[in-house]
Amino acid sequence: MSELGNYLKETREDKQITLDDLQRTTKIQKRYLAAIEEGNFDTLPGIFYARAFVKTYAEAIGLDADEVLETYKNELPNPQTEAVDLPSRSERVKTSARTAPSRPGKGRGKSLASILVPILLIAAVVLVIVLIWNVSGRDSGGEVQNEQEAGQTDTYDPPENAGDEEEGEGAADKDEAGEDEAADEESGSEDEQTDKEPELSLEETSGNVSTYILTNVEAIETLKIEMGEGSYVQVRDRDGQAIEENGGDYKDDFEPDVSGLDALELNIGNGYGVERVEVNGIEVELLETDHQYVTITVEEQE
Repeated sequence: MSELGNYLKETREDKQITLDDLQRTTKIQKRYLAAIEEGNFDTLPGIFYARAFVKTYAEAIGLDADEVLETYKNELPNPQTEAVDLPSRSERVKTSARTAPSRPGKGRGKSLASILVPILLIAAVVLVIVLIWNVSGRDSGGEVQNEQEAGQTDTYDPPENAGDEEEGEGAADKDEAGEDEAADEESGSEDEQTDKEPELSLEETSGNVSTYILTNVEAIETLKIEMGEGSYVQVRDRDGQAIEENGGDYKDDFEPDVSGLDALELNIGNGYGVERVEVNGIEVELLETDHQYVTITVEEQE
C-alpha cells in the first residue's frame, strides 16, 4: 500500500466512513476507491483519472485536496507519459488528402466547361467554312453572269459585304448566347456550393481511436457534450495541448469554447457515461467502450 493510499484510508476510517458511503458521495466506483488506497493506479480507466479521483476522494473525507496532491505528487502518475495510439498529424493530413471526397458541384462546372469549349470551337470552324463558301459562290456566280450578259449595263450588284455583316451578327449572337449560358451554369454551381450543409464523416477507427472529417465548413464552431452517468472529458487542440477539461461533478453537461479551431481531440474516460456529443450541431458516434479518443479535423477548403 502506498503512503498516499494509507493516509487516505486511515483518515477515512478515523471518520468512520465506509467505501460504500464514499462511493455514494463521490460517484466513483468502489473498486476504483480501493485501487487508490492500494496505490494501484494502473487499474483506473486512464492515467488522467488518477489526480481527479484522488482530489475528489480527499475532498469527500474533509482534507485539503490541493495540499494532498502537492504532498504526494511523486506517487501520482504523470499524464504526460501516457502513450496515445494515434497516427501522427502528418499521416492524418495525408490520409485526409487521399480519402477526401471530390466536390460534385465543382466537378459539374468543370465538366460543363469541357463540353462547351469543343462545341464553340466546332461552331467557329463551321462558320468560317460557310463564310468562305458564300464568298467564293458569289464570286463565281458574278463571273458567269458577266459572261452571259456581256454588253449589258444598268445591272444592280448588291454590296459584297452584306452577307458578311449578317453572318457576323449571327455569330456574335451565338457567342453572346453561349457566354450567357456558361455564366448561368457557373452561377448555379456557386449557389449549389454555398447551400451545402456541413457533413461529418468517419474516416477510420483504430483500437479505441475514432477519426472524423468535418466538411463544408471553414472551422469548428461549437462542441456540446451531454452527460448520462458522467465521465471525465479533456479537449485538446491539433498539437495535443489541453484546451479545457470538465471538473468537479462529471455528470454536468460540458460545452467548451472551441470556436475557430480547425481540429480537436477528445479524451473520454468513460464512454458509457456520455449521452451525446455534437460538433457544429452534428452528432458524433462514440465507440461502445469506456476509455476512448475522438479526433475531428476540418477539411481544407479549395
